[in-house]
Amino acid sequence: MTRFHPMALLARALGWMISVAALTLVLASGLGMRLDNAFYDLHMRHWSYQPGNAVAIVAIDPKSLSVLGNWPWPRATHARLLDRLSAAGVRAVGMDITMAEPDLRHPENDTALAAAMQRNGRVVMPVFPEAPDLGGTLEEMLPTPQLAGAAAAFGHVDAAKDEDGVVRGSYLKAGLGSPYWPALALAVRDFGQAGAKPPDPPSLHRSTLEGASPYQWLRDDYVMLHFAGPAGSFDQVSYVDVLEGRVPASLLKDRWVLIGATAAGLGDLLDTSASGGSERMPGVEYQANLLESMRTGTTLAPLNFSGQLLVGALLLALPFLLYGLPGFRSPWPVALLALAACFLASVGLLREARCWWPPTACALVILACAGAFALLRGAQRRG
Repeated sequence: MTRFHPMALLARALGWMISVAALTLVLASGLGMRLDNAFYDLHMRHWSYQPGNAVAIVAIDPKSLSVLGNWPWPRATHARLLDRLSAAGVRAVGMDITMAEPDLRHPENDTALAAAMQRNGRVVMPVFPEAPDLGGTLEEMLPTPQLAGAAAAFGHVDAAKDEDGVVRGSYLKAGLGSPYWPALALAVRDFGQAGAKPPDPPSLHRSTLEGASPYQWLRDDYVMLHFAGPAGSFDQVSYVDVLEGRVPASLLKDRWVLIGATAAGLGDLLDTSASGGSERMPGVEYQANLLESMRTGTTLAPLNFSGQLLVGALLLALPFLLYGLPGFRSPWPVALLALAACFLASVGLLREARCWWPPTACALVILACAGAFALLRGAQRRG
């Protein structure tokens, strides 16, 4: 029977449909997720880039702690820093610093900081979920009312950790009961953006938010990040150097500035897809990566279930088209070529279309099909 005989074509079509059904089951089960994550992380560690000069970090680093003393510092100190940044002509400021409680001993410090924030006019403050008591109800932690009233906007600083604890992306929106707060980096970008607000990038939208508890922290609009590299990839200036005037104003002019901790023990330290088990990334640099990606439109869009299935179904057609051609009389050469096509398609979509298609589920189905074909051929020969 030739490969173009109607019965042969019908058998190939039936085999392809069975393989697509198997792919649907594997995708739904999440069977290949760990391998997909490992492949993604390996690729991202070899896809670093040099970020532009638009984003700078004012780092609460060991040098600043040695000069200014133990944390927390008086809020009047932050007021002086903001005035330095305002005088330098920065675009906008994101403060990745928790200030949920008023300074009861020195209320004048809160007043000084609020005044400095108002003078700047483009200071974004953080929002994050926290349960005040163990096992208690989640609350949204915002700055004190006085500081909140002086802020230009608010943004959530909730890092999007996957099940393995690694951060590969960010939720552009999050909030208690409804995802209404933008990410801190997104809010900072919008306040420093000249002209009309740019559209948000393609993201993975959740459809399970209806009827959620008002006490549940909800996240939506997930994007994956093309990290510039491991920790330390963005320009950083020491907090104390800015405070004491040792950083030229020209170095900060027209830049988006993020203020946050890089010293160990003060803030979040995150494992990211760019870390590779090396030094973890401070939360403020995670925000810098998101800000740079949002500013340049270089976020990565994870394909939803339908998109993953469509790409996989197209690739699964390849072995059924190739099998029987000269050089492809055995299922294993066909499988090897199809496997290579899977991983090349994943890399190509990531780099050229900026879409993430996880290849492992399709690869597992290809291997299963090759094994089934080999067993079937062996049975036919023995019969």
